[in-house]
Amino acid sequence: MDCEVCKLKKVEPEHYETEKHIKNKYLRQFALNKSHFVNYKKGLASVSCDVQSSFSSVVDQKEGKINISAKPNEEVIFKFTIRNDSHKSYISIAFIKLVHSQFNFIMNRHSFETGCIARTLPPQNKLTEEITVTFSSPEIGQYETPIIFFFHNKDTNDHIVIMREMVVFVEGTQVTHNPIISPYARKQVWAKMIYKSSIVERCTDVFCVPKKSKEIFYHQLKLPDNADEMDIELLADIKKIFTTGVTKDNYVKFFHNLLWLEETMIRANLKNYNMSAITMKAQMSNHHGPCYALEVPGLGEKRPSLMIGDMLHVKPHAHNDFMFEAVVKDINDNVALVGGLSSEFTKHYGPTVLFDIRFFMSRIPLERMHHAVHNVRMVNQESRIFPKENKNMCAVQPISNFFNVLVEGNLEQRCAVERIVSGSPGAAPYLLHGPPGTGKTVTIVEAILQLVHRNPKNRIMVCTDSNMAADHVATMIIRYSHMFGDKFMLRASSKFRNWDTLPECLAPFSNGTCRQNFENVEIEDFRRYKIVITTLSHAAKFGRAMRVKSLMPHISQLFIDEAAQASEPACLIPVCGLLTPGGTLVLAGDPQQLGPVVISSLANKQGFGISLMERLKKSSSPLYSDIRNDPNYVVMLRNNFRSNPDIIDIPDKLFYKGQLRALAKEDTISNIDILGEHPHSRAVVFHGVLSKEQRIGKSPSFFNVMECEIVQLYVKRLVMVHNVLMQDIGIVTPYIRQVYQIKKSLKDIGYDKIEVGTVEAYQGKEKRIIIISTVRANCNLLEHDAKFQLGFLVDHKRFNVAITRAKAKVIIIGNPLCLERDSKWQMYIQKCRELGTYHGFDSRDFDDERCREIVDSITPMLAKLKAATATKKPKKKKLKTSTSTSSSHQPDLFGDM
Repeated sequence: MDCEVCKLKKVEPEHYETEKHIKNKYLRQFALNKSHFVNYKKGLASVSCDVQSSFSSVVDQKEGKINISAKPNEEVIFKFTIRNDSHKSYISIAFIKLVHSQFNFIMNRHSFETGCIARTLPPQNKLTEEITVTFSSPEIGQYETPIIFFFHNKDTNDHIVIMREMVVFVEGTQVTHNPIISPYARKQVWAKMIYKSSIVERCTDVFCVPKKSKEIFYHQLKLPDNADEMDIELLADIKKIFTTGVTKDNYVKFFHNLLWLEETMIRANLKNYNMSAITMKAQMSNHHGPCYALEVPGLGEKRPSLMIGDMLHVKPHAHNDFMFEAVVKDINDNVALVGGLSSEFTKHYGPTVLFDIRFFMSRIPLERMHHAVHNVRMVNQESRIFPKENKNMCAVQPISNFFNVLVEGNLEQRCAVERIVSGSPGAAPYLLHGPPGTGKTVTIVEAILQLVHRNPKNRIMVCTDSNMAADHVATMIIRYSHMFGDKFMLRASSKFRNWDTLPECLAPFSNGTCRQNFENVEIEDFRRYKIVITTLSHAAKFGRAMRVKSLMPHISQLFIDEAAQASEPACLIPVCGLLTPGGTLVLAGDPQQLGPVVISSLANKQGFGISLMERLKKSSSPLYSDIRNDPNYVVMLRNNFRSNPDIIDIPDKLFYKGQLRALAKEDTISNIDILGEHPHSRAVVFHGVLSKEQRIGKSPSFFNVMECEIVQLYVKRLVMVHNVLMQDIGIVTPYIRQVYQIKKSLKDIGYDKIEVGTVEAYQGKEKRIIIISTVRANCNLLEHDAKFQLGFLVDHKRFNVAITRAKAKVIIIGNPLCLERDSKWQMYIQKCRELGTYHGFDSRDFDDERCREIVDSITPMLAKLKAATATKKPKKKKLKTSTSTSSSHQPDLFGDM
């Protein structure tokens, strides 16, 4: 049996009698009834507070919180006044207590400690004894502690609890700590008639979600209320497939169902982003003609997840008779440029006219993956996904002349290149495992050039999961284009890509530089190029053209770069229809870094988040086992040329079994203390901040204002004191909402050239200095154990990517009290302590013993309250916004994004 209170799985019956469980049970009860304590309005006891600081004497005291801003080291005194507001009842004051062990808050000595004799307060009287709490801290952060006033009504024998929470924002300059309002309304957008768009690229739906399966997928593999016998049987079949896992026999069904599950959740998720009563700004675009700018908050964070070419419905807010089909023409941060509306729309448009918006997902990428999965057996490529050993392995032929001389001197890189060029290990994919900074792309570029040089008839295709990665490979290859003839390389892009990001150097090799001069690549021309580079999804266009013209596959070598980031069905798109059955398949990537992006948490749990490369590496197949370590099938690159040894040390121990060699050049900034507090430093730094995460409504994307201020402090010192170029600084955070907060704070001080992005955005990139804002934090520590959850931060792949982006120095900013609950972050923090590079709030100053004493002292009180509060449950208040009261985040139906 699982314990929901302690969030432990399969506990013994004795667990429920343990001290830990009992305390957690009472603390949970306390948390559930907290709003009852802070909103006590029975007209008996009352508690008010007077407090001021150098920033302000006006204090926000909403919902029992006493919020005030102060400067570092400033003393703030909270003065409490207690009154008996009753006209006839006598109340006794049992005790007054700070329910926290923070040393920053100090209460004066008074007569109301636990265990003392209760004192009676007559009607219409106030307590004359002074009750004060003094606060001070040298460190920037958000400091919070509750104070409890426990009373007893002698007439009714009722227990009364009043709680106030003191919140102090310690900051260099005062910031307005306002909540952010969620922009979305889950209102249905519907009309009797739709004016169709003439430019929508419509998908031929072949693999739609089966009608009988929709409800099952929508209910997360549970039966709907109106389920019949067929539904029960269908659910049993689907569950059996997922429970068994992917096999040769169920492969097609397994991935069809996974894709349908993902699609159902994406569709359900998009309904949450319907917009109501918004305006649009008309503008004429040189590229797109008449368009309308639509501000979509959260668009940059993929909530909603829109792409150029996606469709939406635009309905006049005041009418239900008609609406208009539109197309996303361009995306710039949080603004979508929409066009393709019927000419009838102009009759209803005005700058102040209100519209309702409904977004639709594009099924094209899903259809392409379904098609690949469905045909993998028919096109004789099943041996790629369930490989066997090649008994006729050809011998490795040494290479005497390398295009890149550095590859020649690198044992693992040379081994991989010579194996790939000498010939395929049969149908089995060749895995090139490239940990961060080990030259994975350099290796595949060398192999590609050698293949073209050795046999001009070779036809090589390079596919990646993103345009950015494809552009990167292409940029490296064209450095050698002068050594080869015509039709050397084609960088094939979709018409709907973001053309602004296409490097100028690729223009002569691209099928366009913007949508106006974009050209479709004819299949005959496509087959003439020695090297074609495109995305996995776009490769489907060439595969389809081959089938239409009944042409046989001609690709002799297929390289999938960043293969660990792509889903298995996506990897099959170029395999099924373009790669010859006897051709070579090379999967290059790092399964220890970020995997495929999956919207549905359930689909992710069932295996959709595992790439083909990772599955093969983890499979029972001996070909890729670490024990066998067979260079004919897999090579792991070991020389790290990017990061200082201090930086690579922890990822190496955690993820790469200590096999990496740190060979990066020394950088003086590694040994400089950025804040100037110590004469020397090292390449890894931790700065502790006691603060509190926030989020918009139920959005899973958090932000942390106090960490933004610390980021700003380091950036100023790096640029102004240590002369570090802005382009050499990168800021990484797990949450897109924090990206926006940091970007805004840096723009305000003129540092908007510094790149700020999520962990996903930084995969494959590197910077001289990386600053990581971890965001997740909880400064109210009176919570039961189950409330301490770190969301994204427990993901070892995100940890690995974030740390290994840095070349010379990595600075992590976060709340140690939360982070140390995870072994990876604890290991990093402990290393910084040992090296003397720990700054800011130190969790060792937090008195665990004192915290236990407080919990022990209030447990009897909570036990008394349990019966009283159980019958007086407070009404749930629907909040427009939320400031998280703990580090917990229960993922929504569709998983964290």
